[in-house]
Amino acid sequence: MKTDIEYMSTEIRSAREAHTLFKILGIKDITTNRQRKNGTTVYELPMQRAYPGTSYPIRFATYSTGYVRNISKDLSSPYQINKTKKRPAGTDGYHFDTVERILIPKWEDRLIYLAKFIIRNYYNKPVNIISDCSLKYIRQELSKPVDTAPEVQVIINGHRYNLS
Repeated sequence: MKTDIEYMSTEIRSAREAHTLFKILGIKDITTNRQRKNGTTVYELPMQRAYPGTSYPIRFATYSTGYVRNISKDLSSPYQINKTKKRPAGTDGYHFDTVERILIPKWEDRLIYLAKFIIRNYYNKPVNIISDCSLKYIRQELSKPVDTAPEVQVIINGHRYNLS
């Protein structure tokens, strides 16, 4: 079953439309004053990446330098989600093929790119992500006491053994 989100993902043409989409999806701008001063904007999705015993919010940042990165806390380091282009060996003195990130110089274009990336990778297909509501329910269920298994007894050669 196709949703309207897929249609919307191809129709984002302005920063205003991207901000409207973020508002509809519950994506929050959590930029600090220092980050804003440096030209960085940070967004947090209303879902978390869950691991056994813990979960982490999913966060993305756009930088005035042209980079767009996933900066979620569960990652060992932020990774760039900009498009790439391959550079053949021998370019700039390298003896091997390299990959170059394509920077996005305009703020509006970075925001549109991020909105399309989020829809394509987090709202169009099932992934290992749990909403806050679901996570709260799972934690409640896990904290309930578990019924113990019935005690099992076995008699071998006249000796009784408990297998519990």
